[in-house]
Amino acid sequence: MKLHHRVGLSLLLLSAVLASTASAQDHLTLQECVDLALKNNPAMQIAEANWEKSTWGLKEAKGYNGLRLDYNFLYGRSDQPPSWYNNTTAQYPLSFNPLTGAAIQYPSWSNTYSFYDHKVTLTLPLYSGHKLESMSDAAKRGQIFFDLERTTTKQQLALDTTTSYYTALQSIHLRDVAKEGVDDFSAHLSDVKQQFDVGNVPFSDVLQTEVRLANARNNLIKTQNAVTMSRYKLNKTIGLELVNDVPLDAPISFEPYTATLADDLAAAFKNRPELEQAEQRIAIAKDKVKIANSDSLPAVNAVGTEEINDTSPGTSKHNTSWTAGINISFNVFDNGVSKAKNKEAIKDLAVAIGQKRQLEDAITLEVSNAHLNVNESSERITNNEVAVHQSQRDYLMAKERYNVGIGTNLDVMDAELAMLQAKTNYVMAIYDYKNSRAQLSKAIGSLYKEKAAK
Repeated sequence: MKLHHRVGLSLLLLSAVLASTASAQDHLTLQECVDLALKNNPAMQIAEANWEKSTWGLKEAKGYNGLRLDYNFLYGRSDQPPSWYNNTTAQYPLSFNPLTGAAIQYPSWSNTYSFYDHKVTLTLPLYSGHKLESMSDAAKRGQIFFDLERTTTKQQLALDTTTSYYTALQSIHLRDVAKEGVDDFSAHLSDVKQQFDVGNVPFSDVLQTEVRLANARNNLIKTQNAVTMSRYKLNKTIGLELVNDVPLDAPISFEPYTATLADDLAAAFKNRPELEQAEQRIAIAKDKVKIANSDSLPAVNAVGTEEINDTSPGTSKHNTSWTAGINISFNVFDNGVSKAKNKEAIKDLAVAIGQKRQLEDAITLEVSNAHLNVNESSERITNNEVAVHQSQRDYLMAKERYNVGIGTNLDVMDAELAMLQAKTNYVMAIYDYKNSRAQLSKAIGSLYKEKAAK
């Protein structure tokens, strides 16, 4: 039988063993776990909240570059009348309202009196030294940044869920291998005791086998704990209760990876949302430089006001005034504050550019490492598959030799340990390959899209 046929057969057997613990009607698939993580994990909720926050930030920034209407009301008491109040004892020149003919009851002035003031102001920015426009541009890029952050979070959650899922399955299968070791050593101990009872083997064979059985049980206890802990981690990642034992769907497949490192690097630099985020950081930093520069330029606003004031609302003398005009303000001297803000913004831009270069280097190393891990685990699968078959044959031969009296007990136990180690290595290689493929997919920016397409 060809090697790749044996690999396929072994994978089918592995899938059958794992699937035997799950019912077809009640299990969790990997895609269902990813969907649950995207729905329940707080990291996704934080990313969504940040994006919504950036949407409101954009509306706020745009609002600064439009009409603004302010209303101010002042009510108080004073011992001095305002300048517009007639504070003479002479007869008022007008004692009736010329529009209605009704008599006007003017209050007499006293040492203290109440007064009120209504003021409405309408402001329209005409020129801000590109400050308001740059604030709007920066907010728009911030919204794009946090939209990309949602994609980044989905990619990371998909990877966390995938690795947790495969780690849980790996723990289950390693536990099965450990249980197989306990069962094999238990059966062998029975054979050894029978051989001892008839005087064919020394008592030391019984003692040695009991020690190996105790070691196997110790390993089984550890693997059982690993199964529980790995499931706890998966449940927390996808937002389920800590203790939730819904079986996992366990189809295992092995498809050789054929893409080259150059292909993976090209895909990563095309797809990774973090690179576009880095571009947005640089653009935002440039906008902040423009905002800092605007403090050295004039600001021009169109302003209109209307004001009504008197000693009390019921005795208004119709003291109404309005103004309309252009307000120009210019920062003549601020003790170097504007210059410092400009230099700070320029350095922030330099930091953003440097961080992008760091990110590019990190992505290159991440993709290269993941690509190598995929190839390594793929080769280990092929190698360990052969080792499993050879160790099984060696174990059976060692038992036969021992049973006919031409082999030693240590030969049987060493063969058993070698077979268990080969099976353990095989399981590790399979799930290392699955996890490495997931890490590589995330590294090239396609993990979540791959999961969504299935």
